[in-house]
Amino acid sequence: MTMFWNGWDVRVDAAQAWMHLAQRNAATHPIILDRVAAVLEDPVATVRLQAAGDIAIIGNSSPERMWEMAERIAAQETNAEVLASFLCSLRHFSHAAPERCETLLNMIMTRWAEGLIDENSGGNHLSEALGNWIAQLFIGQARDYARDWLTQWAVDPLRFSNQLHALIGVLRASLFLRYAPPPEAETSAMSDRAQQAVELIISSAIRIASDAHATAILESVSETDKQQAIAQFQAAEAVILHTVNQFYFGSGAFGENGIEDGPGLRDAATMTRFLTDYSSTLAMLADTRTPEALHHLIELYQFLIPANPSAVFGVVHAILLGRGEQEGYHYETLAIDVVVGIVRRYLADYRAIFEDEARRQDLVAILNLFADAGWPDALQLLYDLPDLLR
Repeated sequence: MTMFWNGWDVRVDAAQAWMHLAQRNAATHPIILDRVAAVLEDPVATVRLQAAGDIAIIGNSSPERMWEMAERIAAQETNAEVLASFLCSLRHFSHAAPERCETLLNMIMTRWAEGLIDENSGGNHLSEALGNWIAQLFIGQARDYARDWLTQWAVDPLRFSNQLHALIGVLRASLFLRYAPPPEAETSAMSDRAQQAVELIISSAIRIASDAHATAILESVSETDKQQAIAQFQAAEAVILHTVNQFYFGSGAFGENGIEDGPGLRDAATMTRFLTDYSSTLAMLADTRTPEALHHLIELYQFLIPANPSAVFGVVHAILLGRGEQEGYHYETLAIDVVVGIVRRYLADYRAIFEDEARRQDLVAILNLFADAGWPDALQLLYDLPDLLR
């Protein structure tokens, strides 16, 4: 939900005027702060939004009065949109007063869990604000408080879907900071914490998706339990897909122009480091049952071939003949395009790795899988393989 108002909303205009005055004259005219406090008690949410969303401007001249108002907002405000805007304004104090910010966050999250905040008044925006805050406090500032909340969210991706998606979305740059020259201890530590956060979330999501899938396919389960299991499965898999996308787009696998945040992986040396650093993380992600996530994971490995051609081929084979085959990935049109591209690249640039008999058999198994699915390109490669390997 996004709030709108027009020129006839006189109290909104008045609230904005008081906030403009507070920015310049609050220290010399305390009555202005009394009027701002009254705005926060207004029965109309759009009026309260004007003060809550700019509460940080009071902190410059009257910090204690600002914190007093902030505590009142966290303790009493029931509109999620107002709270989301308030939390965005409060970000100015994440480093200067992290303990006080954490206290306010705890108040809001506790009240939300107790049903004291209206979900229909901008719940998605509040979830995003909370997710961004936890990312800031844990990844950026190594606050243990934030890790505790992250742990609670990770075990229930259905309930905390929006918070987790917001948090994961801002991790992209942090996951690759350790590869940006020159190496710095703080950026490396942020990457470490980002990896910890991802692994905490994904290990839980994989377990929940697996348990939910097992329940959903049982014939003996009730329809109610089946639908609940399906909802849990979809929520967990959505978290996994969103995480895969952070690696896919952040690495540069989508193309250099696709690197939206962070340094990406610019050469074979950084790709090699990445494969070493995130081998266990990527292995967890490969347990996904979502074809789209599998596809982006295969594309990521295609991008990483120069780092370690033999190891990457082994992982691609394991995914395609494992979870990929189980979930019918080989029937996807996009799948044949990327797999044929990978095979042709190996035959053109890394043919020597197929001097190993076991690896040749793995290559044949991949092509057989896609040829049996009816793809002519795979069948043609299979026929041409003896000549191509000479």
